[in-house]
Amino acid sequence: MKRCAGGPGLIFLSVARPRLAGIIRFGEVEGLSRPAAIVAILLAALAAPNAVRSQDAAARVGVLGPDEEPRFSETVSGLRRGLEEQGYGAERVRVLEGRAQRGNEAAARAVARALADQGLDALLVLGSALVRPARESAPRVPIVLITPGDPVAAGLAESLARPGGNLTAMTFEYPELSAKRLELLRELQPRLRRVLILYDPRDASPRQGAAAARAAAGALSITLVERAVRNADEITLALKELDGVEALLGIPGGVTSGHYEQMVQAANAKRIPSVFHTRTHGTGDAVLTYGASDVDLARQAARLLDKILKGTPAGELPVERPSRLALVVNLRAARALGLSVPPALLVRADAVIE
Repeated sequence: MKRCAGGPGLIFLSVARPRLAGIIRFGEVEGLSRPAAIVAILLAALAAPNAVRSQDAAARVGVLGPDEEPRFSETVSGLRRGLEEQGYGAERVRVLEGRAQRGNEAAARAVARALADQGLDALLVLGSALVRPARESAPRVPIVLITPGDPVAAGLAESLARPGGNLTAMTFEYPELSAKRLELLRELQPRLRRVLILYDPRDASPRQGAAAARAAAGALSITLVERAVRNADEITLALKELDGVEALLGIPGGVTSGHYEQMVQAANAKRIPSVFHTRTHGTGDAVLTYGASDVDLARQAARLLDKILKGTPAGELPVERPSRLALVVNLRAARALGLSVPPALLVRADAVIE
């Protein structure tokens, strides 16, 4: 409340609310004393957001994620499709997009605050690194997190069964998947010995992925050439290590998420196969992908958002894993690299790209 000079007998009250900002003149409220007028106007100001919301009854779901394409748009597309499947047409829900530069926490807080000022009912957060800015800027907004890591190990949830606080999650990466991808590379290349991985050490999810790959490599007698990367220049430099390896293993999450296409093309230029967690625009030329797609994850996350919009606290919703994992073999890419894909691998594939 801001008291301003307004002439004899007039006071101006500045009211700031989500979707409401007005200057109300009082001292002109007929039949009311000044104290009574103040009380009446304050009550009206408190009720105003509900009045505005009654005129626009659509639920508001925000999406906060790194400004990286095409992943952001693909995820939002999957979310919209999932919400439609849950009965939320355009008249029942508004999806508000918030894009933040990866690694810039101040920018992420500003974007999260701008989303929260729109009166969010729930927030979909893409990546564990954005949870803290989201919670700081919108502490009361329920969060559904999509992460390639374990939210419990990252300190974001109390347990998988009951995350607690204002958060639940969809996690699409767990240790056995990193082991499985290395096994797939070994099956593709029986003499495989050295594999390059790039991971972002600032993010808990890729750190977990790298640790899982490290453990699996030991069991498979594979040497991992590990490179920690924090930006595009470091990714470009790390890809020079392709000269000394026989395959590239993609670790989901962190800064590499916006550079999958560069990584795949660099590996293909060296005639080295690569494997990633999902087939997207950026990984379309990889020889193998195994895991869940961003689109499918967002569609599944819509079910959690539906429960939140119907009143269930986010922290009481168990963390979910993908309902479907897909193995895709890009036979065209393999042939271009001079590789023969074993028939047993083709038989198990959910899809084969000719």
